Amino acid sequence: MSSEGQKSVQSRAIQQPIIPEQTEYYSQSRLEMLGFLPPNPERLIDIGCGEGLFGAAVKARFPTCETWGVELVAEAAEKAATRNDRIIRAAVDGPAELPSSYFDVVTMNDVLEHITWPEPVLATVKRILRPGGTLVLSLPNVRYFLNVRDLVFKNDWEYRDFGVLDRTHFRFYTTKSAVRLLQENGFRVEEVVGINPARLKLHYRTLFSVAPRFFHWMRFPQFAIVAHSID
Repeated sequence: MSSEGQKSVQSRAIQQPIIPEQTEYYSQSRLEMLGFLPPNPERLIDIGCGEGLFGAAVKARFPTCETWGVELVAEAAEKAATRNDRIIRAAVDGPAELPSSYFDVVTMNDVLEHITWPEPVLATVKRILRPGGTLVLSLPNVRYFLNVRDLVFKNDWEYRDFGVLDRTHFRFYTTKSAVRLLQENGFRVEEVVGINPARLKLHYRTLFSVAPRFFHWMRFPQFAIVAHSID
C-alpha cells in the first residue's frame, strides 16, 4: 500500500461491534445501487464501505465525484484508501471528524441491520449531509419468502453466515418499518424498490400471482431506499 493511501486512513477510539469474518462482506461492489444515486453527485460518502469497491464504481461513472468512506476493519479500510479520496477508519456510529453539511450523498449498503441503535447513525447522516441531501441505502428484507416460509411452516428462525438471517444482524426490517424509522429521524422517503429478486419455482410463481400486491415484497431478499434529509 502506498504512503499516500496510508495517510488517508484515519483512526479513532471505537467500541467494537460484532465484525463479520467472511472476506466476501468487504469485497462487494454493489453495482445495482448505482442506479439509485442522483445525477452527477459531487461529494459522496459510503458508510460501511468495506474495501471501497462501491466508491470506486461511483468514480468510474462520475469521475469528478469526491468519494469518502467509513470502515472499521483495518485491512478493508487500507484497500478502500487506494480507491477513494479519503477513508475514515471508525465504527459506523459517526466519527466526529466527518465535516458537517459537506456531502450531497450518503450511501449505506446493508449497514443499518448490523447496528444495535440506528438513530445515532441517522443523526450523523443528517449532520454531514448538505440541506436536502440524499441518503441511499439497502437493507435485507425480513419478509423474504424463504424466511417467512421457515418461520410460518417450519417454526424455525435459523441464523446463518449470510443472507437475511445473518448471525451478525442486530435488527430486522420490512419496507414499512424501514420507512417509519427514516421518517421518525428526519428523512423524507422518495423511493422504495425491491432488488436482487429471487428466481421463483413454478409453485411459488403460481401462489404469488393469486395476490400479487400481498406477495410483492416477498420476492426480494433486499430492498433499496432513496430518502432526503428534512431541514
